[in-house]
Amino acid sequence: MFLGYELTFNIIMNIKLVNSNEDFIKALLVDSNYHLLYEKKADDILSKLFSKILDVNKPVSILENTFHFKSNEASMTYVTNPKIEEVEKLEVNPSVYIYNTHQSEAYKGDALEGYNIKPGVMMASYILQDKLAKQNIKADVMEDNIIDYLNLNNMKYNKSYIASRKFLEDALNKYKEYKLIIDLHRDALPKDKSTVIINNKSCAKISFVIGTDHDNYEKNLKIANTINDKLKQKYPTLTRGVITKGGQGSNGIYNQDLNQNIILIEIGAQENTIDEVLNTIELLAPIIGEYINES
Repeated sequence: MFLGYELTFNIIMNIKLVNSNEDFIKALLVDSNYHLLYEKKADDILSKLFSKILDVNKPVSILENTFHFKSNEASMTYVTNPKIEEVEKLEVNPSVYIYNTHQSEAYKGDALEGYNIKPGVMMASYILQDKLAKQNIKADVMEDNIIDYLNLNNMKYNKSYIASRKFLEDALNKYKEYKLIIDLHRDALPKDKSTVIINNKSCAKISFVIGTDHDNYEKNLKIANTINDKLKQKYPTLTRGVITKGGQGSNGIYNQDLNQNIILIEIGAQENTIDEVLNTIELLAPIIGEYINES
């Protein structure tokens, strides 16, 4: 009986529900943030059944049914991009690494009843990964659980950068050639300070944060300024600029001393919705694509 149970359990848990990173992004919102903290897959039968209700081939439809996101259907296309499939088949090396030191930072919006889905910076990371894929740029997203690490080591939330440093070091030991490494956050601001209308869409504003308390910060700062300048050229009101922090009472490093290609990006604030974040990432991803191609 036990062997039968084990066999059945393994078959169920290994049913392949998604075939690519893009499919995973589309299925993201039908699973819990807790699930995202561990591994990039949607392996439970419940979410498979739920995907029959929400069309996982249309990520915007999932947003519409969960967080009341409304899109302009006329401007949307769901045709599979053959170039993306080529990138996946070629197994090209990743150019971008995305992680969240503060994984629990959330955006405005209620969790989907019964599924514990809360829009936050982790969701934004996977959306950015998906949008970069459409630029033919492969991005890795950190899947380690920072909260668990803090709890296991009896560390408080303000030690999150110690935890993310450990996981970032692990990632860099495995692959050192990332052209851009993004620690993705959201800020804490009133809605009128964190939101702007661009192309008749409400967008979450962006800012860049660079720590100056290490010897080589100028290289990190140059990258932030380059991407920020590109944003200003196309969408002058989208960016709040590059913020430098250092000295007494400031973090001043943000783990950017580990690699010259690390920058911290804040997308929106606590009053922004996930659709505003999505609108922003759709504008940001091509800019990052330009930078990656030029570098």
